[in-house]
Amino acid sequence: MKNVIGPGGVRYPVTPDIERFLRSMDRDALQSLVLEMAGYSPEAMRSLQLRATPEGEPTASELLTAVDAALAGVDLDYHDPFYEDVDDGVQGIEEAVDELERHLDGGAHPVVVRVLQHLLTRLGDLARDADNADALFEVAERASALFGRAAEGHPDPVTLARWVVDFRVEYGGWPSLALDAVAHAFDEPAWDAYRTSVATFGGGGPAADPYRSEIDHMLLELADHDGDVDRAVALLSGGDHPYYREILQRLRDAGRPADVLAWLDRAVTQGCVDVAWRAGPAIVPVEDAVDAYLEGGRPEAALAIARTLFDRDLTVDAFRLLSQVAERCGRQDEQRTWAFEQATQRARRSGGAHLVRLHLADGNSTHAWEAADTFGAGHAWRELVDASEDAFPLRAARLCLAQVLESLTTPDSKRYPAIVDLLVKARALYDTAGHRAEADAEIIRLREVYRRRPALMSAMNRAGLS
Repeated sequence: MKNVIGPGGVRYPVTPDIERFLRSMDRDALQSLVLEMAGYSPEAMRSLQLRATPEGEPTASELLTAVDAALAGVDLDYHDPFYEDVDDGVQGIEEAVDELERHLDGGAHPVVVRVLQHLLTRLGDLARDADNADALFEVAERASALFGRAAEGHPDPVTLARWVVDFRVEYGGWPSLALDAVAHAFDEPAWDAYRTSVATFGGGGPAADPYRSEIDHMLLELADHDGDVDRAVALLSGGDHPYYREILQRLRDAGRPADVLAWLDRAVTQGCVDVAWRAGPAIVPVEDAVDAYLEGGRPEAALAIARTLFDRDLTVDAFRLLSQVAERCGRQDEQRTWAFEQATQRARRSGGAHLVRLHLADGNSTHAWEAADTFGAGHAWRELVDASEDAFPLRAARLCLAQVLESLTTPDSKRYPAIVDLLVKARALYDTAGHRAEADAEIIRLREVYRRRPALMSAMNRAGLS
């Protein structure tokens, strides 16, 4: 069945009855029906008018007025965190963009381009004066993408190119309007005008920084467009902190492995290699770094990075990375031994949680319990219990009970449901281990010790711990 998509993305089915009805109408009746339907909303009438006269000035003025009305309803100066549902007026702009997108789908390119230029400019003005312009980010991104679509087939590409440069410089990249969004609308004269306009603003000096200067960003886009890797690297390395991740990506894509390793060495020296979730444009993800070193025939450098990361974090992820690198280097046993020696030394100072987790990740719950017995399980107690339900149910049960006792040292009725759930789990583990009598005795003892905590007693009763 066909559908008609209306405002808000609502889909209205076109039933066979509707199709038969429309086919049965003559031209005059159909024309009357269209005019009647167009009268139901200003948007419908504007859509009809734009289809009749794609560059109609009255309709363009109406759209500009509608956009201005939506912008006038924006309030980004609220600060009270208790009013999370405050109407900031952004939805009104979203609805205006929705309408412009529907008009663009209908082919109204010239008018939509003009209105979107106006909208982007006004959004930039709003962002300058607002404390929290991030509320406009998504709708601004949508408007920029829509402008890129509408620019296709622009009647004056040179004027378009110059406007894009002026707009980006004026608003410093917010709203963002990347070269890729509009490049398809440029002809050769437009490209010449774009390059000339960018050049007039300078940029690209010794302190070039494409992530802080929109002019340098435009120069970087042009370098990438031209395939000028050296120029791109110069721009990305001109600031206080070279953007190693971006540099390595371009050198790798250009098939320049020697340069990749040289820049990677610099990144390592400056401490700019880290786990992926910490890796911004200036940080090389550790996985990319070790891959580059291994592919470049430098296994010792790859191991050094993995060891440094593990020694700093002692996390399971760092251990797995070290294991993977060591395996690729044929030194898995050696590095595994080193890793557990380091973790054991740290456990003597700060407790055994990390060591317990590492043994569990290594698939050895026996050693995990040895670490817990020697240094304590710390925050890893729950992982240890979950991993021991089958192999060590009694030890897991007693660890659960110990956590219950620790949690009950301070009265807190909000925590009682979770504490009782843990006690139920402990009883089930005691039962699995064949020590139900020990569990029952502990429950009786708890009820006696904490009989003056009615909320706890009620929670235990509800859980069947009577």
